Amino acid sequence: MSDQEPIALAPRDLLILSVLSTGPLHGYGIVRAVEERSDSGVLLDPANLYRVLRRMQREGWIREANDSDEDGRRRTFALTTTGTAVLRAEVVRLERLLDHVRPALAGGGPGEGA
Repeated sequence: MSDQEPIALAPRDLLILSVLSTGPLHGYGIVRAVEERSDSGVLLDPANLYRVLRRMQREGWIREANDSDEDGRRRTFALTTTGTAVLRAEVVRLERLLDHVRPALAGGGPGEGA
C-alpha cells in the first residue's frame, strides 16, 4: 500500500477482505460468509470469486494458506499484512465519508416531509 489516497473498494472486495480478516477460509467458506454479511445480497459465483481472489493475490492482499485439504481441491486463502492495511484504509475512508453524510441526513434537508 502506498502513501496515496486509498482506493475505493467494490463492496464485493470489501466483504471478501472482511471475512478473511477473521481467519483463513476456502472458497466455499468465503462465499457463505460474504452472503451472510451482505444485506444487499452480494452473490459470488465460483468463477467470479476465483477471478477476484487471483487479482487479490497479485495485489498482495491475500495469500494461499498452507491448510488446503488432503486432496488439494479446496484451496484456503488468508489475508496478508498488505490486505489488512487495505481493509483498514477502506474502513477509515468510509467512516470519513459517513461523517460528511450524517449531518445532511440529520438536518432534514430539502425533500424532507410532504
